[in-house]
Amino acid sequence: MLFRSAGIGIGAGSIRAVGSQVRKGDATSEGNIPYYKLFQSATKSCSQGGVRGGSATIHTVFWHAEIEDLLVLKNNKGTDETRVRNMDYSIQFNKVMYERLLSNGNITLFCPHDVPDLYESFFIDVDKFRELYTKYENDVNIKKKSVPAIDLFSIFIQERKDTGRIYLQNVDHANDHGSFIKDIAPIRQSNLCQEVDLPTKPLNSLFDPSGEISLCTLSAINWGKIKHPKDFERLCNLSVRALDELLDYQNYPIVAAQLSTYNRRPLGIGIINLAYWLAKNDLTYQNITKEGLQKIHEYAEAWSYYLIKASVDLASEKEACNLSNQTKYSMGTMAIDTYKKEVDELVDPIYYMDWDNLKSIAKQFGIRNSTLMALMPAETSAQVSNSTNGIEPPRALVSIKTSKDGVLKQVVPGVRRLKNKYDLLWDQKSPEGYLKICAVLQKFIDQGISVNTSYNPKFYENEELPLSELIKHIIMFYKYGGKQLYYFNTNDSAGEIQLDKDELEDDENCDSCTI
Repeated sequence: MLFRSAGIGIGAGSIRAVGSQVRKGDATSEGNIPYYKLFQSATKSCSQGGVRGGSATIHTVFWHAEIEDLLVLKNNKGTDETRVRNMDYSIQFNKVMYERLLSNGNITLFCPHDVPDLYESFFIDVDKFRELYTKYENDVNIKKKSVPAIDLFSIFIQERKDTGRIYLQNVDHANDHGSFIKDIAPIRQSNLCQEVDLPTKPLNSLFDPSGEISLCTLSAINWGKIKHPKDFERLCNLSVRALDELLDYQNYPIVAAQLSTYNRRPLGIGIINLAYWLAKNDLTYQNITKEGLQKIHEYAEAWSYYLIKASVDLASEKEACNLSNQTKYSMGTMAIDTYKKEVDELVDPIYYMDWDNLKSIAKQFGIRNSTLMALMPAETSAQVSNSTNGIEPPRALVSIKTSKDGVLKQVVPGVRRLKNKYDLLWDQKSPEGYLKICAVLQKFIDQGISVNTSYNPKFYENEELPLSELIKHIIMFYKYGGKQLYYFNTNDSAGEIQLDKDELEDDENCDSCTI
């Protein structure tokens, strides 16, 4: 469980399936749905200042025996007894699931309690998982069900499209291209918004010190202020040092959260205002060129390098975090060593930073913070700093933002000078350019990115999104090393003010341009 404020992630993939025996048959499990209802009630019992209700994302494996029922928990069909609509869901995949889809094969569904070693290998070792998966498929003594992969993927994608809130996690990428040594500290889930990848362990009791509730302390760097890669050095150093100090002052009401934070000291420093940075550099999302991706690669490398360097420097000054030895950093292994090599199809692996020297220092001193990067949605931060949200394209030049303080009309930065340079979300015919940008950024990130997929139906025949297109983009996301997918957005023009760009030219004091 990833816990703090309202951004809760719950790992529920190992809950027994309905009908599964308990205590050698003395009792039988009622399955996942009663527990999900319990999670929903607990989450909704709290709110932030009476304004924003508690929220949580439940994570479960794609091959769970109940997956066909769990995939539809959020839709409007069915009864309240068979639905848990006030939660969000993340479905977990690995390479074997995609192999079955591409080979027109079947997905075999199991109760995780019947195959515990299969569940553990799912997160740690794809080859071992494939071997066990095939073994149990052929074991006549284990209860199972076989479903055509295309049918199960179709249900997942349809529910993701219809609700917008069925997420995806590629657990093999989260572990292979993360900062932790996966055999020791595997990643089994993410958080509410799908950017955090930290180890967790179940608690046997509320005060169990052997359990692990992971918290990630977040901030973001405004790329709109960056003119040269060297500009990142001071900002990254300041961000890491400030957040690291904060870890010792925060309140940790549960020992499993306190110990995890003290032992790992995880940070998640993200990006805001990427759309403004792209516009200033005459780059777009939809038509991003290899040269454009190369520029993003150069800046992302510097951003990542200076964050890691700041933490390694802190380790040499103070000390490494207690569990530094569970990170790849302590072995001198960096993100540029573990990324999905298919990204080289998009950009050339040209580096400008002194990675060899940094690796040598990391092996000597370890690292102060077991993670450094995570790209969160940054909605509130963007409002406060008048920036574009995280790495997202803006939906309009002027958007309506609603908060506890009222309604705000927010204008994209530099609107008068760059109004024709911004690549607006609903003008894009597909998310492919955006996904390529995410792939390049993910190469340098030790945690994840809260990645959205967005579609404007007007660009498709009969304004219907073809299943083949949606599957293509999910496979593309996996191919280039994507870890988590967050929202599925479909254009409905809500919260946007559609202005002719000429309206932003004549009146310097127009209401829409004043904050």
